[in-house]
Amino acid sequence: MERRLSHKNFFMIMGLSILFTLTGVFTATAGGPLTLEQVKAELEKYKGSSLVITSWGGSYQDAQRKAYYEPFEKEFGIKIIEDSPAAISKVMAMVKAKKVTWDIVDGGAYKLDDLGGNRGFLEKMDYNIIDAGDVDPFFVSEWYMSTISWCETLGYRTDIFPGDKAPTSAVDFWDVKKFPGRRAMRDNPIYNIPLALLADGVPKDKIYPLTEDKIKRAFKKLDEIKPHVNVWWTQGAQPPQLLTDKEVVMSTGWNGRIASVQKEGVPVAIIWEGAQMVSDAWYIPKGAEKKDLAMLFIAWATFPENNWRLSQYIDYGPVNTKSLKFLPKDILARMPLTHADKMIKCDFSWWSTQYVDMLERWREWKLQ
Repeated sequence: MERRLSHKNFFMIMGLSILFTLTGVFTATAGGPLTLEQVKAELEKYKGSSLVITSWGGSYQDAQRKAYYEPFEKEFGIKIIEDSPAAISKVMAMVKAKKVTWDIVDGGAYKLDDLGGNRGFLEKMDYNIIDAGDVDPFFVSEWYMSTISWCETLGYRTDIFPGDKAPTSAVDFWDVKKFPGRRAMRDNPIYNIPLALLADGVPKDKIYPLTEDKIKRAFKKLDEIKPHVNVWWTQGAQPPQLLTDKEVVMSTGWNGRIASVQKEGVPVAIIWEGAQMVSDAWYIPKGAEKKDLAMLFIAWATFPENNWRLSQYIDYGPVNTKSLKFLPKDILARMPLTHADKMIKCDFSWWSTQYVDMLERWREWKLQ
């Protein structure tokens, strides 16, 4: 397919090629990426076919259906078949058995580089098709393309802690005298380790890279809050429900889930300061039969004209910075990218190699 490149686009693509070759993320060539019109033209060739996309169910998958699946089906005549939950362990089992029935999977980016891609379970993203030019490299990998920006943060009951009595940081979460009441935390180290370091006075821009000394320091700080944590939650729907039912007065949680009950009138608020920015990402299992169509869907969903759509239905943000201009001011104020300067950026590369070991250490700590 022959295309003419403007000088501006040529240098943008070459700049991306140099940047990502140096960082080891991916290498773009002067032949790509495809434009939105070119992606649409390619998708027209697949009319009458189907694509299996697996996600996490609940309000998140409902939002994906409205934002992506239904418009995609209507425009291109390609049926989206949904499945859930999107466990990477099942992807690994499918690939090992050479019986891959999922075409695209939604997964936490912090698990995908080493646990998935580097071990041969994922297809590489094709950035001659997918345009990542307006996506922060934080959200881009050779093994996945992020679909949403979100954060794990702190939520609290505003009727218990109103106005100037409200908590504002991890330090306040640990202060059980000034802010008494039951607490909940995720049964997972990925945010609790950074949160504990923040509570112990480490500046958010010094959290990563995590070292053994920092990890030991975090567990020591977690020892202080452990007796005051009444619930160790495992599902994203739990924190908003716990806050709604007044089972706890403060909890860690995912911003979109807490915001969902906030919009329903529950007196809760989010603390953006010290939240940890993370993302969910589209990825393709190794050996997926419809790899080419899957790549085109991911490309289509990444363009700014489409990447913002999910934010209409749930408070998870786009990853394409040009998508922000499509969002109304009230929604924009609730988007993680709007508050990015207040957050820690999760070190996906570190967690993808250390996650299994850290999860084991976390379980051992809980049993002490």
